Amino acid sequence: MLRAEAAIAEQATAFLRAARALAEPIADGIELLGPAPAPMERRAGRYRAHLLLQAARRQDLHRLLEPWTARLRAECTDRRVRWSLDVDPIGLY
Repeated sequence: MLRAEAAIAEQATAFLRAARALAEPIADGIELLGPAPAPMERRAGRYRAHLLLQAARRQDLHRLLEPWTARLRAECTDRRVRWSLDVDPIGLY
């Protein structure tokens, strides 16, 4: 799960849309769900959203993560958005 938070809801969602666009060409065997608002969308004055990546095989997911996160760091540089990646999320928020 890729999580994003920002002071303006659209900033978090735009970041996740860009992240999804970067993942789609290399997401063989991976289902991309979202971006969607988090269940607790606003907390401490910041808006939260997430993008869920789901794969039947862990190898498919791990094969995507390294090149994708490298591109996220290089291309999605909006400092107003904080993001984190949770490989085995227990809950949505």
